[in-house]
Amino acid sequence: MKHLEFKLKYAKALMEGEKKLTIRKWTNLKEGDEVLVHSGGKIIGRARILSVQKKQISEITDEEAKLDGFRGAEELRREIERMGYDGEVFLIHFDFKPLEAVNPHNLYYGNADLEEIARKSLENLELDERERKVLEIFLKYGSIRKAARKLGGARKRGEIRKILRKCYKELLEKGIMKK
Repeated sequence: MKHLEFKLKYAKALMEGEKKLTIRKWTNLKEGDEVLVHSGGKIIGRARILSVQKKQISEITDEEAKLDGFRGAEELRREIERMGYDGEVFLIHFDFKPLEAVNPHNLYYGNADLEEIARKSLENLELDERERKVLEIFLKYGSIRKAARKLGGARKRGEIRKILRKCYKELLEKGIMKK
């Protein structure tokens, strides 16, 4: 499942249906994707991606800005520039459905400790070279965020989480760990 993350300050607008569009410098989302929506470290809902459009910042309309929770295009452009974006961006229009807030760790790993998952995976599972390297770096730095930086940047967090989830599932299947 793909994810769409928002700062905590946008959670209320999402929950109240005021925010139906987000602007990103990069995305792997496409029309029709179903995503989990995160805000403030919790999963607060699900969304279906209605459209993804590449656009120059200067071409963003007042209507699009309002879908993103801003009063108009100028206010939105100032926020985009403050974030350091320039040139082209992706406008992601979505249909949000709130959920009772869920801690993502509990959703994917129950009460398991991520470092324990990594250690037991290195000891007990047949891993490819990349998986082994990722888990070793994660154990060395002790956090997904720090390991991602060492592996090439924040976008590598998803790769680390995917490997940890895969390993946790295998460890459960083999009876090496319990839920």
